[in-house]
Amino acid sequence: MMAVALTTSSWPVEGLILLLMIGLTVFSARVRWTDMVHSASVPVGFVLFGTLAQAASLRLNGALPTVELTADALSKAAFVGIRSLACVAALLALALTTPLPDILRLLRRIGLGRDVGDIALMMFRFVWLLLDCVEHGRQSQANRLGYVGYRRSLGSIGMLMAALLPRVLSQAHRLETGLAARGYEGELNFIPLERPVSALRLGGIVAILIVVATFGRIGT
Repeated sequence: MMAVALTTSSWPVEGLILLLMIGLTVFSARVRWTDMVHSASVPVGFVLFGTLAQAASLRLNGALPTVELTADALSKAAFVGIRSLACVAALLALALTTPLPDILRLLRRIGLGRDVGDIALMMFRFVWLLLDCVEHGRQSQANRLGYVGYRRSLGSIGMLMAALLPRVLSQAHRLETGLAARGYEGELNFIPLERPVSALRLGGIVAILIVVATFGRIGT
């Protein structure tokens, strides 16, 4: 779907991909709306601001800059925006429905180095450790009224950032100790939870891709 969205120049196809991926993620994969919205908030905000920046042109009128908006610029920026949203929806569909170990297992089968996969998985885990430490620290400060007032909020944020690195390194050391206790010898192994491939479902996916790609070529 992302490849089709990047290669087509048709407005309806981009909108179709966007709606289709959202529908499949929420209704077929049963991902909650709240999780979908929370995951999409940052990339969608980035796309919207980027679209506005592309549509606007700065002109120097004497000593003062002026912003100009033309119909052609708005049209081109809007198309780039909806294409980006379609790609984001396709990427979120993968991220919210497929565990990272399964993706790395597939990449290893097609030639990805073991060390690269292990580093990617450890960095992924480290990011979540970082976010977990930030959330627990922020909640602890909020319970002690650490964010009442602007000056107190700045002080609380500074203390949280100062204490974050030691806490994250401590959590990472515990993770390393846990791996060593489980006999880690240089390769992260997981119990595979593979299921038999459904011919009907696989055929439906291929049919949807063919239909969308065909409409994309016609629109182009």
